Amino acid sequence: MKKLILLLSLLLMNVCIAQPPENLFNNSVGVNNNKPSSQEENEEENELDGYLLDSSRKEAFKENEIRVRSDNKRYKSINGSTSSSIQTSQSIQSSQIIEGEFRKSKMQLDSRMVKPESQKRMESELDKLAEQNKASFEYHLYNYTLGNYDIKREESLNQAEQIKPNDQRLIVQKVANECVQGDTLSTKLYLQKLINTNALETETLDYAEDVLMSSRGNDILITHGTNDTYGVLYHQLHTPKYSSDDVLVVSLDFLRSPYYRKLLSGKGLELPTSSTINTDYFKEFCTLNSDKKIAISLTLPIDYLRRIASFATPYGLVLVTGNQKALCLSDLETLWNEQLNKRNLTSHSSFLSKNYARNYKPSQQLLERFYEQQKASPYISSPKKLKPHKSKAVTSGKN
Repeated sequence: MKKLILLLSLLLMNVCIAQPPENLFNNSVGVNNNKPSSQEENEEENELDGYLLDSSRKEAFKENEIRVRSDNKRYKSINGSTSSSIQTSQSIQSSQIIEGEFRKSKMQLDSRMVKPESQKRMESELDKLAEQNKASFEYHLYNYTLGNYDIKREESLNQAEQIKPNDQRLIVQKVANECVQGDTLSTKLYLQKLINTNALETETLDYAEDVLMSSRGNDILITHGTNDTYGVLYHQLHTPKYSSDDVLVVSLDFLRSPYYRKLLSGKGLELPTSSTINTDYFKEFCTLNSDKKIAISLTLPIDYLRRIASFATPYGLVLVTGNQKALCLSDLETLWNEQLNKRNLTSHSSFLSKNYARNYKPSQQLLERFYEQQKASPYISSPKKLKPHKSKAVTSGKN
């Protein structure tokens, strides 16, 4: 058992050394990836966990720019005025700045919180949107997203939904809003709506299913961003074989909301007193709930994983810590051979699937070493030979 624990710890440290930030390239996945060759290629990758897909954002901006050019021509032909197009351009610029600040916050290695200077800049741009048109979709959407899942701002989200009910950015926030309130039926509804927009790729759903399968038998599954959280929740709510699972998904992102923290407290979890969601909060959360079985998604950045590296071991696509039973390699072998779909290893060949595939390596390497050890000793050790008892000499007595 000591050798097993040492081996698992070494594999875990390899994961920690290689783990990139959540949204470095694509939708953030586990272990280190090769960077795209240029910033342009990087931007072409879809990134849902920036509150909006790059492709969707580009399309929206492209439509706005076309509309601006059209407005310019129309107004110039009428009276030479370009005031309306200037306002539209300002709206695009404010949206770009807000999205950029959100993207920066999502790339942090050690915190889920938006930095104060970023928050201040976004609020300044939100004021500009309000000055132009407080009834606009952009104003209502960002008024909600700047509130860290504040349900007091839910009316803004509802107003945005009336304007653009199928906008992916909106649906992402609607899922979060329902989650922090614990409304399972609404969460299921908006998750399906999100799937219908192709916002969560097949690779992500296949990966999330393996994360959930790796977590079965645990009390808590800690997730980090949109892909692992939304993907796991989708399978829990839509896939019959997972609907009865008792594992509670805890999103580090949603923990920014005081309403979500209150919801989790009501479910029996112990929470740190701090409202700053960072690596310190994460470790304290694991410590406070160490009487429970905890699974941690491998998509968490390295700074989080390092905080609990000495107290966790890899199992499938999660790290397990807390009140765990003794690990058995035969259980891992069963998980690997019979339960994980592993389609990001065997079927998909996209850039995203290659990222996801790297998070299978810790368990894969562990099993390979296990098989090598078996090959080195293919035979059962023969038992020690029984040694015959020495018969005592019989002495004949004289009568």
